[in-house]
Amino acid sequence: MTHEQIDRMVRRANPVRDPNSLGSVAVPVLTTPLERRMEMQIDHRPGTEVQANRNRWRGPLIGIAAAAAILVAGLVFVLTRDNTPVAEPAPNATRLTMSMEFQPIDPGAYFADTDLLESTSLRGTFVIESNGWLGTAAGAMKSLVDDGPYIALFIAEVDRVWSSACESGRTQQAAATTAEGLANQFVAAGFTNTGALTPVSAFGHEGYHLATEVRPSCISQDFTVWGGSNWDGRYYQTENQPLELWFLDVEGTPVLVEATWWPETPEEDVAELRTVLDTLVITP
Repeated sequence: MTHEQIDRMVRRANPVRDPNSLGSVAVPVLTTPLERRMEMQIDHRPGTEVQANRNRWRGPLIGIAAAAAILVAGLVFVLTRDNTPVAEPAPNATRLTMSMEFQPIDPGAYFADTDLLESTSLRGTFVIESNGWLGTAAGAMKSLVDDGPYIALFIAEVDRVWSSACESGRTQQAAATTAEGLANQFVAAGFTNTGALTPVSAFGHEGYHLATEVRPSCISQDFTVWGGSNWDGRYYQTENQPLELWFLDVEGTPVLVEATWWPETPEEDVAELRTVLDTLVITP
């Protein structure tokens, strides 16, 4: 059987719409026990019929093995691509509104409308599994001590930032219209960045991640950092307050996700915040 016949047989049994869609596969020279046994069994005495017969079949066998390796690699590629799980938002989520601002919310699924407009549908949906959380139009927070440590999650379309959040005389400016541009505005906000701005895929979209902390000189209601329709002016409450920020491109709309806690927040409470983050899905 020729290589061409083998190829036609494999393609009939396992048709591939477009061979170019499969990535190239490096097929090494076979060093399997089967091949080594074949080499050991070959009669190397020249002119024997056994040597001629075995050499005649060695090439086709290697060709069949190579074709099988390519086919298996292609199937793995397709199955990996087609079976990648796509996150879905929790069903029956409750809309967070201004009237729920800092009011207790029960465990369940909620969504923050990123611009508070009935005419648009962009939202961030997440699940709260414990008591003690308070609602806001932009997300939810949990106070651990009165006027003390808290954990919080906010999702918003930012429409204004401040050129330097920690300096007097700062000027308000419009937010950038891309996720990357918005991310760069936050990099320059005057905080202590604890990690580089990093491209990521998060909450169902591509964007950027930034880890930062609030400098002591930035703690004041006067030092507003960002604002949007569902959160008028965001400022911070304690020095070295950690912030994890994601800037996502949601079909051309930049969306900010902020997760924050206090330096002295117990690890189990930070873990609870991360559990909520694990349920967050942003849908356009």
